This record gives sequence, structure tokens and C-alpha cells, in this order.
Amino acid sequence: MFLEKVVVVLLALGLPAITKPAEAQEASADVVVYGATPAGVMAAIAASRGGKHVLLLEPGTMVGGMLSGGLTKTDIGRRDTVGGLPNEFFRHVLAYYDKTYGKDSKQSKETHGGIFFEPHVAELVFHEMLHEAHVQVMTKKRIVSANVDHDRIVSIKVSDSSTGDSNQVNGKVFIDASYEGDLMADTGVPYRVGRESRKEFNESVAGMNRGPAELIGSGDHRLQSFNLRSTITNRADIRIPFPKPEHYMPEMFSKFLERINEKHLNNFNELFPDVPAWGPVNGKSDPNKADDIGGNIDYADADPATRQKSYEHTRDVWLSFWYMLGHDPSLSQQFRNSVAQWGLPKDEFVESGNVSPQLYVREARRMEGRYIMSQSDVQTHRMKDDAVAMGSYGIDSHPVQMVLTPKGLVSEGGDIGEWTDPYDIPYRSLTPVSPQNLLVVVDISATHIAYCTIRMEPVFMMLGQAGGLAATIAIDGNTSVQDISVPKLRAAIRQAGIPTDPPFRPSVVISHDANPAAGTPVKFHVVSTEIKSHLVKYVWNFDGSGEVQSTDPDPVWTFPVAKPWLVSLSVEDADGNQSLVAQSTVRVGSGGPSDVTVAFDGATDKGLWDRTGGNGLDERAWPAYHDLNRDKGNKEVTFLATLPESGRYRVAMAFPAGTKRASNVPVNIESNGDRHTLNVDQRAKPTPYAFMPIGEYSFVAGKPVVLHIGTAGTDGDVAIEAVRYIWLGK
Repeated sequence: MFLEKVVVVLLALGLPAITKPAEAQEASADVVVYGATPAGVMAAIAASRGGKHVLLLEPGTMVGGMLSGGLTKTDIGRRDTVGGLPNEFFRHVLAYYDKTYGKDSKQSKETHGGIFFEPHVAELVFHEMLHEAHVQVMTKKRIVSANVDHDRIVSIKVSDSSTGDSNQVNGKVFIDASYEGDLMADTGVPYRVGRESRKEFNESVAGMNRGPAELIGSGDHRLQSFNLRSTITNRADIRIPFPKPEHYMPEMFSKFLERINEKHLNNFNELFPDVPAWGPVNGKSDPNKADDIGGNIDYADADPATRQKSYEHTRDVWLSFWYMLGHDPSLSQQFRNSVAQWGLPKDEFVESGNVSPQLYVREARRMEGRYIMSQSDVQTHRMKDDAVAMGSYGIDSHPVQMVLTPKGLVSEGGDIGEWTDPYDIPYRSLTPVSPQNLLVVVDISATHIAYCTIRMEPVFMMLGQAGGLAATIAIDGNTSVQDISVPKLRAAIRQAGIPTDPPFRPSVVISHDANPAAGTPVKFHVVSTEIKSHLVKYVWNFDGSGEVQSTDPDPVWTFPVAKPWLVSLSVEDADGNQSLVAQSTVRVGSGGPSDVTVAFDGATDKGLWDRTGGNGLDERAWPAYHDLNRDKGNKEVTFLATLPESGRYRVAMAFPAGTKRASNVPVNIESNGDRHTLNVDQRAKPTPYAFMPIGEYSFVAGKPVVLHIGTAGTDGDVAIEAVRYIWLGK
């Protein structure tokens, strides 16, 4: 049925139909690619264009993985870090909409140059590209075992999920492009599942991040949550009501019900102000909601039957979410009526009840290859001599588990939103130590933290293309994939249009006099750890407030009181390259209170705020509240702090500055009967730092300090990430 549908669509576009190849008990190819994910498709096309006979095996029924399965609002990071076959795919998508609806059509414009699309269009384009490259595709072929002899994969045995028949598939080079890493695992390649501890790779955000203090930073075997990126629509002509799943689980989303009723929400768009950001194309959207937290605990190493049950559970969780919003009796009829304007599109995922058959496996196994990428590789040590692609998306982990906090609250643990700088992905991370003819282009060699940024489909597509090019070079040179000429591979990658070599940043560290005392001048120096041209600009902050307090290369600063002080430095070289922010905690004297910072998750809100992650290249690591310039005057964010020492404090705020921000954000600070009112300009923040000082005030130890950020009368978006209190002395 699936094949016939694709044939009909291709014929309608005037393209030759794909014919199903005759299947024998034994098949052979130069390159065997396992997994018709976007990475697998690109690997197959690259190898085939290199003159090799390629066989693409897919254990499921659908070609295109997550992009055909509903992830149609492409997570791309920086656009200039993506090239090669992904760009070709995006051009094909745009050409489809231009031809079908017209170049000036609403549908074509909604694709944003081809990076947003409908699921069936992605599937069609993948088939079109495979057909043009003469790639032989076989679906419903699940790996059973691998035959490895003298450190080489000789063949793999696959089973047809419909008939149960087995086939032996011989090859010269094998590429694992599956989300689960099943081929890799069956060949005996070592791999990891779960989170590393912070200590193992010195990763500041690794391990558990919520729960008992004794467990923070520890590793485990858990995976970030899966969900479906299935499509929903508000087009009346194709809308099917959300069905009630066989296993209805509204209890998983009780917090949504509480929020809707507590805030008296009246419609769908009040609950989801981010609807315009769901990447709608032709009336179909990719909402990315309803994570199945904990539903994948045994997925990575599970057998097919167990994985199918995992999919079914996640599917029912996803359907429960939407059905609950439209039918729960605790919700107003007005709200439920607004939800009824949404449903499933009847022209997508027809064979699976209009719900995607593709489970969003955000992470499963990760190979232990010749180089394990970690947090430092995606933030600071970003250049690699054997780079085959770049990544640029933030470190993004969805919740891993529900945990009980010391305050008695159940919280989502494992969710992370951290910055990255464009970084290289080395060829060594695609190659195991052995066997000699296996490449892994999805479950590459990386820690959980590094994988959380690598795991974007455009990156997988480039890695797949790199794998296809490497396989071709290995076959032509009659060598192992580990021993191919890296310069030759890099030349082929450049010729293919895949960018590598991220922008250079000078790297420095802060040096200062030892054992500084309060009231005594302290000399600071810049130690260059990596520069290409001389430094011409220095921006110093000595108190953690974000203010520019010196621009000298070797400044002198006097700290007024004994306590730990956060010192920050940003530099720029003669070529205009700016460094990341270097920081050092200077302990002046002995004792003294540390600064108090109240982050995003320590605040409370009133009204309808949007919550999104920060993406700065400095100390910024918290999500931010955004009011989206709506419902002015009815929103407020409150930060509550109890300070450890009486005296004078400098108050600083962290927020993402920008031209769309408000220039007149009202801020009220209340403590011990005193009230201070001021306005903050969030449009211009002329420093590289996340924080900006907003005033100095006296506070009493142990007395609550309440800081309110409002929206009344503001002339743009109000945003807030964190508040910091810096003790200046008695």
C-alpha cells in the first residue's frame, strides 16, 4: 500500500515510478546503509553518486525518518553551518511548493526557503532523490545479526517484518544510520546509553540536575524523553477530530489542567501563544508537545516487540494530551470548543490512523568510537583537523525523569538548555575502533551532553553524506574506514558544499595577584591561550553585575569588602574576532557572603507568559520569560530572595536584549517596608554580559526581597532571565 501510494504521487509529478526490486535470499552491494533516516538517505545518495552500488535497508515502512514522520519545523541552529545534500533537499522541497502552488503562494512562503514542509512532501522528495541516484531501497528489513570475520563485517542477516523471511546482505562497507544503532550494536562495537556523570568528562551540566543534593551530577542509564512530532491542523477541509486513545492517560498532564483553570484560559491560543512558531505549512503544524517522560526506560536495548509497545505508549500519551484538552470536564465549554478547531490531517499518515508511525527517538545508543565528543568540544575546543561537518544548535535535552525535590515538589529532571558555539564534528567520532568497514552517522561517539546538540536532522544529513563519501574513498583505496586519507575526505566534503571550520575565537584566561585583601588594589592580567592576531579590545567586569568597569589590558581594581567576587572578561582581536566570556571567582580576604542569584525556575508568574531558552555565548544559561507583547498590564514575574547579610547591595538583571524588547520595563523592589520603582531599557545592552546593573539598595538580612517585573504600558516585548544581588558591604 505504501509503495503504491508513492508511485501514484511520483507519476502525478511526471517522475518515473519506483519499482520494488526482486528480493532474493542473498543480496550484495558495495555499500549497505541500514536505516532510511535522513542521514541514511544522504549516505546512500552520496555513495551512489560516487559510483557505488548501494542498498538502503529500512526496518520500518517509511523512508525519511523524523522529517517524513512529522518533524517538519526543521531545527537548524545557524543556517550558515548547514550545506551539501541537506540544502539540496530543501531546494527540492521549495521547488515542489513553487510548482504546485506558485512561487508567490502562501504555501511557498511558509516553507521559509524549503526548511519547513508537510510530512508527505518530505517523503516524496526523499524518494525522488533516491530514485535519481539509482539507490536500491528495501523496507521492512530489520537486522537479526551481523557476521564479522577478521575485524570486518562480511554480511548481515535481515528479516522481513511482514513475511518473516530472512535475507543475507553482503557488502564492502556498512553504514549504520538508524536512530537506535542496531547494526553497530550487533557487530560488537561498544556503546553508551544514558547520562555521564559530571566528573567523567568534566562537563558542568552533565548528570542529574534535580533531586537530592547528594545525587546532583551523578550519571545513570536514563534517556531524554521521546514523543511524537505528529502533525495537527486547523484546516476544516482536512481536519479529523482527535480520537480518544485505547489507553487514555490524562493524569500525565494534570499540570496543564491546573494551569488552564488557575489562569482562567478561554481558548487554545491562550494556552499556546507559540502557535505561530509551530512551522505551519499549508495549514499543518508541528507542535512538539506531550513528551512521554520515562516511557523509554528500556528502549535502547529492547527487542522489536518491546519497542513497538514503547511506540504505542508514546502514541497514546500524545493522543491523550490533545483529547484531554478538548474533552476534560474540568475545562470550560468555551475552551473545549476552541480545541475542537484542531485535529489530525486526513491526508497525512493514512496507513497509521493519521498519526505518525515514527517515534521521536531523541537519543538511544551512542557509540564509543575513536573520539568521544563532550561539552568542551561544542563550546570551547571547537576546531578539529578531521572535521566532516559542523553543529550549532544549543545543548537541548528534554526531561529525563520525574523527580521529587527536597521541597517535596515533583519536578521534571534532566531538561537542559545550554549555549554552544559553532563547532566541528570530527571524522573519528563516526568511526569505531573496529570493525574496519563500519561507519556510524547517527549514533556517533559523544557524551549525552554533546549529543544533545549534535542530534539535529540537518547535522545527521551532513554526517550521512560524509559517511557515504568516506565509504566510497575506502572502497576505491581498498583500505579500512579508519585509514582513509582524511585530506582527501575533507576535500570531497568541501567540494560537496558542507561547511567546516567554525569562526575563530581568541581564547584567554584571567590572572591576578595572589591572596588579595579588601581595600587593596589588585592587578589583573590577560593570559592568551589561543590567538591568531593581537588583542585590541578588553571589556572587564569585576563585581558580577555586567557593567563595563575597565577597558585596560592590565587593569587594577580595588574590592571594597572581603567576599568572593565574580570577574568577567571579553576580548577582541585585530581581525574583529570576539572571545567567549572568561570568568574567574576572586576570593578577597576570608569569609563574606556569596552573591545571591535567583534564576528562572525560582520565579513565579502571573498572566500568560511564554517561556523559551536563552542562547547567549556568555554566562547566560537560564531560560527566559517573554510576554510576546501581548495582554499588557495583566502579567508579572516575581523573584523572591532572602539575603544572608545586611547592607548595601547592587541589583542586576539578566535578559536577552534586542530591538523588539521594551525600553520602559517597570521594576518594583520591595523589602522591609521600603519600595523602589524604576524603568529598565531592554533594547540596548552594550556589553557582552548577560547581566546589567539596575541600581543599589540597602536590604536587611533575613527579610524577604521581592522584585516584580511588569508589562503595563511597555513598548515592546518584556523578557527576564534572572536577578542577582551583589553585596557591597555594610
